[in-house]
Amino acid sequence: MKPRSPFFAAIPPLIASFLLGGCASPAPRVEAPAATAEPTPPTRPIEYDGTDIGDLLVAETAAQRQALALTLDYYAPVAERTGDPRVLGQATQLAAYLGHFEQARALSNQWLRHSPQDPDALRLAALADIQLGDGDAAAAHVDQLVAHHGTEALVPLVAEAQNLDQQGNRELLHALSSLADRYPEHAPLWYARALERREQGDLEGAMEATDKTLKLNPDHDEALLLKAQLWHDMGQQKRAQRHLRKIVKKAPEQRRYRLAYVRVLLADGEHERAEEQLEILAAQDPDDLDLQYSLALMALESGAAEVAQERLQALLDQGYRPDEVRMQLAQAAEQQGVPSQAIDLYMQVQGPQTLPARVQAVRLMYERGQTAKGHALMTSLVQQHPTHTSLLYVTEAEIRTDTGDVPGAMALLNEAVGEQPDDPDLLYARAMTATLLKDWDQATGDLRKVLALSPDNTDALNALGYTWADLGINLDQAHDMIRQALEQEPDHPAILDSMGWVLFRLGRPQQALDYLQRAYAQFPDAEVAAHLGEVLWNLGQRNEARTVWRDALADDPESELLHGTLQRLGVSL
Repeated sequence: MKPRSPFFAAIPPLIASFLLGGCASPAPRVEAPAATAEPTPPTRPIEYDGTDIGDLLVAETAAQRQALALTLDYYAPVAERTGDPRVLGQATQLAAYLGHFEQARALSNQWLRHSPQDPDALRLAALADIQLGDGDAAAAHVDQLVAHHGTEALVPLVAEAQNLDQQGNRELLHALSSLADRYPEHAPLWYARALERREQGDLEGAMEATDKTLKLNPDHDEALLLKAQLWHDMGQQKRAQRHLRKIVKKAPEQRRYRLAYVRVLLADGEHERAEEQLEILAAQDPDDLDLQYSLALMALESGAAEVAQERLQALLDQGYRPDEVRMQLAQAAEQQGVPSQAIDLYMQVQGPQTLPARVQAVRLMYERGQTAKGHALMTSLVQQHPTHTSLLYVTEAEIRTDTGDVPGAMALLNEAVGEQPDDPDLLYARAMTATLLKDWDQATGDLRKVLALSPDNTDALNALGYTWADLGINLDQAHDMIRQALEQEPDHPAILDSMGWVLFRLGRPQQALDYLQRAYAQFPDAEVAAHLGEVLWNLGQRNEARTVWRDALADDPESELLHGTLQRLGVSL
């Protein structure tokens, strides 16, 4: 599926896209019904015996003390025994709030037997079904909800669903989408289908559902924005721009439309036109400094550093979030290629951002060749932040490696390990640095020690297994280590690559191919490409191997590993 365009990252997902703000639902207020109260609706008198009344009193007392699990323990049996819709409703809400979804589903189904059209009962039943992964049952309950109460009844359902995880959101989306054909006049259901189709990578289907949404409700804000998003996903940038320009012209005061238009312009590199829109936004609300800051960050993220600097400096002059603004100004200076200015700004940052700002200053000092100055600053940071000692040592070593001073990185890590000989992070960092120096004894020794200290350390298991596989030694043990790492992180591309490589070394290229293809699909870097190409070559798929290698060299033409692989195999591209 084609990656989504970054300028739409701020467009709300499913829940927020129904225009329902809010936060996590508070705990339901538990109210025990008076023993003499008549149930509503009174199909028959509901009598509470002494046990029921006692349990309700205990439940109420526990609720007042926020012992909600205990409240449910006493409330649910009374609900089940009496069938009182009010008590069933309270118990169902409480079970859902506590995450007891099997119990919530059972209680909501009992509630529906007494009150089959109650919107809250249908809503909570649907949510319980979704949490339990039963999308069809959820759709049936949503169907009843819409049939009896219209799509307005979806509002509390979607609001409460903000607590769902990604899979739960997907199930809810499916439940809503599946009803669009049954209720073709309800725009929210078509919008849900559009979102589901886009989630599935069916952009044409998503566009069709979006158009149906807008036909039913031409002013559906989220569908209007989704349409532009879909055009951009399809590579139709100009159509996305035209669409957004049209809706901005129609509703010039609607900030969200104009912000979306700015994002697409910035994403497409049209900075001057984006700046015009930014000026309009700023003029519409000149006193909204939060807006000004957001616009500056948007410009910075899109690479419009000059625009960002101007706005950030104006905010700094007004005293707005000075440390945050200085951090962003420093980043803008880096984009502009003015490292000295960036360093000065990083050094002025105070408060919670002080440490990351100083580390950035160290990095820039090393990049400018000011190694002594950078090391002195990092040493002072180690002294000021002793709880971050190992992290700071590792960071400085990485900076030295990135600037081409691998021996210097090793010297620094030797010093650090001398001070903290049993620190797994320092040992692992030194092992990785040793591999760059081809000091295999040092690398394997440090990795063995990391595993002695932390036997389930995924990074060390993968690194030692891969190192042995690459050296062609201890292959069975290497396979076992990589397998252990893969069990912990089954989709990690680096571990998939290691598994493919060790299987190839073990003489099992066909098995290796699957792992390497999965790794390359997630992370098509030069190392994975070298391995995948070699396995394909070994299997006789020479054209496919050349394609992989050519693509990788186009992205990383200086890769020593790729060139070494081609030379070793005698391949000319």
